[in-house]
Amino acid sequence: MKPLSARRIMSACILSAATAAVLVTPGAASASVGIQCSGANITGQGSSLQKVAQQTVWTPDFNTSTGKTACSGKQGAKKSPTVTYNSTGSGAGLRSWGAEPKSPAEVSFGVGNAYVGTDEPPTTAQIAEIQNQELVSTPETLETIPVVQESVAIIIHLPSGCTATSTAAPGRLAISDATLQGIYAGTVKTWGEVKDGGDAITGTGCATAAITPVARFDQSGTTHIFKRFLGLINTGTLLTETEANETWNQLSDGSQNVVWPKAAGIVKPAAKGGGEVMAKVTALAGSVGYVNVAEARTSAAFVPPTGGANQPTFWAELENAVKGVGKTAKISYKDPASNGEVAALGNANCAKEAYTNGTKPFPPPSVFEPWNEVTTAVPGGPVELVEKNYALCGITFDLASTTYSLFPGATEAEATTVNNFLKFVVGKEGQKAITNADYLALPKGEVLVDAVGGAEKIGF
Repeated sequence: MKPLSARRIMSACILSAATAAVLVTPGAASASVGIQCSGANITGQGSSLQKVAQQTVWTPDFNTSTGKTACSGKQGAKKSPTVTYNSTGSGAGLRSWGAEPKSPAEVSFGVGNAYVGTDEPPTTAQIAEIQNQELVSTPETLETIPVVQESVAIIIHLPSGCTATSTAAPGRLAISDATLQGIYAGTVKTWGEVKDGGDAITGTGCATAAITPVARFDQSGTTHIFKRFLGLINTGTLLTETEANETWNQLSDGSQNVVWPKAAGIVKPAAKGGGEVMAKVTALAGSVGYVNVAEARTSAAFVPPTGGANQPTFWAELENAVKGVGKTAKISYKDPASNGEVAALGNANCAKEAYTNGTKPFPPPSVFEPWNEVTTAVPGGPVELVEKNYALCGITFDLASTTYSLFPGATEAEATTVNNFLKFVVGKEGQKAITNADYLALPKGEVLVDAVGGAEKIGF
């Protein structure tokens, strides 16, 4: 039997303690917050990838569930403080708490900006920037708390008059890692170059038709996940739109998040958000884009009857594993949704995802550490792991503080509701509620332990 590491033993104890605290004394005050459900109404903002989860699952369930960790007026102080979530994008969320803000006026704390959702976890430098906003800069007060897993779908609009099919994905296309990276690096230019998984694109002029890659207008956590994935496929440098030579990983964080390889000829919508990427791809024949699968499912353009197999607009299957070597190698492909490209909701197809943390062990040691290097793995990549399901998945996070009293404008009532809400989100109720909402609950083990323990530490 493999011996348990000290961290795993400690993590198990933390999880047990946190669970016990929730189950035994749900109405009691935590060390630094008020009685459960005694807090103020709050608003969070950030990640558009979290939009569906926050606005249609967690925030309404928090006020309707009769479970022990919710606030429907039957628990603790018998009040129902509400949580509102604004989908402004991960970049806007980070800037609002002081990470590379465009102006001092952009930074705010308090009831109107109580927590931040982000799929672009803050770097070491950004963590320091945020903690420098405190009245007294204090290490290990900012928490990057994992909340859920999600997949990023590759959405396609074929050139006008063209049809596609694939042995691997009948009626659609199957995209290899190399082809996907090539499209966004600018080395794969035409639809005739897409030949993966038995792909065939037919129609007059279709083989020579140009591929137009579409990217987010704004600094985006979905872009961060996407670029980190491309960085597994190509570790070299690329000449960018700003005439610099950068790697995909360098282009995934902060102000570089909106910069792309020059050769790709990236097209962007005029406004921010994943919905704008979907609208652009829907309107632009010959284009390729990326968006989280929960948001993609909300568009009729990408699910039947007007989207999907044998339609000009659909999402692709993506390479997840290679068996064998050389000419006999067989590539397999997976769908971003557990139930495929249909209108009915399912789960993000990220079960048993092989996450990595660059050259460091995964997961990071705690929620006080940077999680920005976390990504998945690809065949032949720098970390050689085989994905059992869809490969382009990511973990998304909520930022909170152990000590809200250090932030100008924050109150104990606010900290209390953030504490209650995020304990609900990462606890059994919130993680179960996300089932069949096109996300996937956090992987059990150390990541979930970190999330539960982190939420428990939120205080004033």
